[in-house]
Amino acid sequence: MATYTLVVSNPPHGEVDPASAAPNLGLSPAELRMKSNYPVPEIWLAASEAREMEEAAEGLTAAGLSVVVVPGEALGALPPREEVQSVQLSDAGLVATVAGAEVTLPYDAEAVAVYCTPRQAAGLEGGRSGGSGLTEGLTRRSSSVFMTRDSLVGFGGLGGRSSAAGGGEAVPGESAFLDLYCTVGGTARRLTVLQTKVDFSGLGELALPNATANMEMLVQEFEDRFANGSVDRRLVNMQPRQRPMVGKRAADHPERKGFSFATEALNRLLESISSDLKGVSQFELSSRLAFLTQR
Repeated sequence: MATYTLVVSNPPHGEVDPASAAPNLGLSPAELRMKSNYPVPEIWLAASEAREMEEAAEGLTAAGLSVVVVPGEALGALPPREEVQSVQLSDAGLVATVAGAEVTLPYDAEAVAVYCTPRQAAGLEGGRSGGSGLTEGLTRRSSSVFMTRDSLVGFGGLGGRSSAAGGGEAVPGESAFLDLYCTVGGTARRLTVLQTKVDFSGLGELALPNATANMEMLVQEFEDRFANGSVDRRLVNMQPRQRPMVGKRAADHPERKGFSFATEALNRLLESISSDLKGVSQFELSSRLAFLTQR
């Protein structure tokens, strides 16, 4: 496989000078302004010469943009997803059941959690955009002042929802997920909690009436309990780009330039980096990039 160095956007950006930054990406100032408003990390530039990418990154940074230079092989070398079947919060740490075996992640472990809620799955009311009452309630929580489960239910008005242990209401398209990038027993792993597939009954007294609420609870508990961990929420309420329909080319979408998702350029780049990245979904790619920009 070819060796590439990538320049990856790392939003949010600062005060951007579009006229100064645009030439670095081959865009007009108006196009640059629109691109800088996209809240999800994405590949902006790629080349085989690392120094070329470092210089481009310096120019973008000087223009007020936040970017990270990443070796291409790092994108392909990340551990694959391991789907979590059930989850609980014990005194020792977060206990996840993976392939029938329990994996314990101690609360003092270093870990990065990438939380993604696809646009159609965001919020407690299906496709509603923005934060829910429950999300706002959880955000106001403090580990020093524990709010009762009943109070959290009240924030979301969840009294009549589905079972806490089940998958809740069906979510069209991609499920909301939490990717836990961590090291267990000296091995890098990625434990993936899929909202529609995981059993939340192990949350015990913390369990809430549906899968969406339990997912929000789990994310907030992770943030509260893992002192050396962090939660990346840039993929919350993420609007994915669709791949071109059969018979259409990415070139038929002039708004997709550079390495935007579903462009021929990105497809070729990813396949050149690793065969494992061929046909990767935008959610999978965005999770990997979010993690790489957090390190």
